[in-house]
Amino acid sequence: MPFIFEENIRDATLLLQNVAAELQTEDLNKAGRIFRAVLQSIRDRLPVHDAIQFAAQLPTLWKGIYFDQYEPHKVPVTIRDSNDWINYIRSKNAFAADNDFQQDEEISASFQAVFRVLQRTMPEDHLLKVKESLKEHLQELLPA
Repeated sequence: MPFIFEENIRDATLLLQNVAAELQTEDLNKAGRIFRAVLQSIRDRLPVHDAIQFAAQLPTLWKGIYFDQYEPHKVPVTIRDSNDWINYIRSKNAFAADNDFQQDEEISASFQAVFRVLQRTMPEDHLLKVKESLKEHLQELLPA
């Protein structure tokens, strides 16, 4: 099977454009930073096996971003409440968080936007593991 870079770039770009549209921004750099922060936050809430299965559903280029700086021996991270979750996502966008997230509500809205895109592009059983990893007190942050 040939590895066609153009197809991988197209798939990754299409996913990013969907995220940008859901975030209601034309700034693909901002959308990419937010997408990375949410993906890596989700990754860190999952046990290693589930994180790997989740990544298998992503376009190749996003898999690399997803696993960048991954520390399997430190997962799943403990998140006690929605404030912890919001701050954890903010920490994954550390250098640009002040620009991308002015308010905590923007982080919640960004998480929901990314999750809606994932719902449209991933099998439900992989998202079910994510939902389970968010415990009851974080379920409120999921899109309806």
